[in-house]
This record gives sequence, structure tokens and C-alpha cells, in this order.
Amino acid sequence: MENVIGIIEKKIRKASWEDVENMFTTFRHLAATLKQDKENVLYLIEDKLGMLCLKAKEMVKDFEEKEILRTKQCIHDFFEKNPDTNSTILRNEMQKIIRQEIGKGFEVFRNDFERAILTNIQETVDDLLRHASDIIHEFKAAVEILFEIPMGQFEYSVDIYKDSNFYCIAQDYTTTSGNKFHSILCSFLSQPARRKLVLHEMIAEMASSVSRNCDRILCDATSGICATIEFYTRQLKDLGNSPIARIEQAIQDGLAQRSTENGVGKLVHRKLLTV
Repeated sequence: MENVIGIIEKKIRKASWEDVENMFTTFRHLAATLKQDKENVLYLIEDKLGMLCLKAKEMVKDFEEKEILRTKQCIHDFFEKNPDTNSTILRNEMQKIIRQEIGKGFEVFRNDFERAILTNIQETVDDLLRHASDIIHEFKAAVEILFEIPMGQFEYSVDIYKDSNFYCIAQDYTTTSGNKFHSILCSFLSQPARRKLVLHEMIAEMASSVSRNCDRILCDATSGICATIEFYTRQLKDLGNSPIARIEQAIQDGLAQRSTENGVGKLVHRKLLTV
């Protein structure tokens, strides 16, 4: 890049004022076009970000419904296979089953979910890279033609699998303790009635726990998706800014040297710098 800057300065010193003005005006136009192209890409990314979050929500909702049904069936099976177990032991054993099933179900889902979301994020970032690569290479080619110089390569790559920021956590299952009235009520119920009450209580607690865990997973995933995409869109906003600034400085330095050497054209120099 240093060689490029030096060549541009030299061209500005040697070219006619008309050519200098044309080069400066054209370069400003190229820089403005690059900025607009980047804004267009960012607009597309915003749409895809919304689609990613919606995809995550659909996946979590689908899992939640299936997981509640699956765990509910496990509870019913245990209830039917242990008809003589009293309500206290039944509750304790069901809590163990629920804890085990929720842990097992969420572990499998979490791995599949994270893999799917990471894949979707990577596809989105790859799309961003393709657009970014196209617009920066168009800009580079135009600058090379304008100043008749080779610009070299612009590097811009992302591997989301090496830089993911989101995570999913499944809480341990816990039951809420019944209130005093509930305890008194149970003392007047028959053993079969107590068992059924425990069954319904455990199913309700299980469904609540699954929903809480799903809410946490979705919240973590959505936050991670947004943070990850926003990180790389900030990089895109900066793409090309450094070479643009250096080329503009090279043009201005060339103009300043030209004015110093020739002692003429200062009005044109000032005019260009204030465009």
C-alpha cells in the first residue's frame, strides 16, 4: 500500500490540473458508491437477522411442545407401573424422573440447536462476505483504472465456528413447595386421590420447567445471534475506510507538493480540498 500511495502522490504532482480535478472528483464518487453499497448490504443483513431469530424461535417452540409430551408420557408410565406407591414416595420418584428426562432431552436438543443456529449464522455471514467481496473488488478495480496502478488484495474473512458468542443452558429441575392450605387439603384425601393430585402437580411443574428452560435457550440464542451479526456488520462498515482515507491523503499531499514546487494553482488546490 505504501508504494501505491507514493505513486498516487507522484501522479498528482505531474498531471495537469484538469486531470487532477477529474481524478479527485471521480475518486470521491467511487468512495461514495462504496459507502452506499455497504449500506445496502447492511440492510439485507438486517432482514436475515430477523429471519435467524424467527428460525430459532420456531425450533425452540417445536422442541418445547414435543419435550413436554415426551416427559409427560414418562411420568404417566411410571405412575401406571407403580400403583401401590404412596403419594410422598411417588412425588420424590417423579421428581427424579423429571430431572433426568429434562436433563437428557435438553442436552440432545442443545447440541443440535446450537449446531443448526451456527450453520445458519455462518450461511448469513458467508452471504455478507460474498456481497462485501464483490463491492470491494469493484471499488479496487475502479481505483486501479483511475490511477493506473495495482492495488493488491483486500482480505475479509470470517469463521463463525471459531468465534461464536452465544450459549444455551438448561436449568436443573426444581419443584415449588405447596402452601399450607394445599398440605391440609391433601391430608383429607384418600391415597388414590393424593396420587392423582401428585401426578397432575408433577406434570404442571414439568411443563413449567421445560418452558423456563426453553425461554432461557431462546433468549441466549437470540442475544448471541444479534451480537455475532452486529460484530461482523461493524467490520463491514469499516471495510475500505482505511485505503480511502490514505488515498485521499495522498491526493492532498500531492496537491500540496505540487503547489509548493510550482507556486501556482493554489486556488484550484483549495477548491479540491473543500469539495
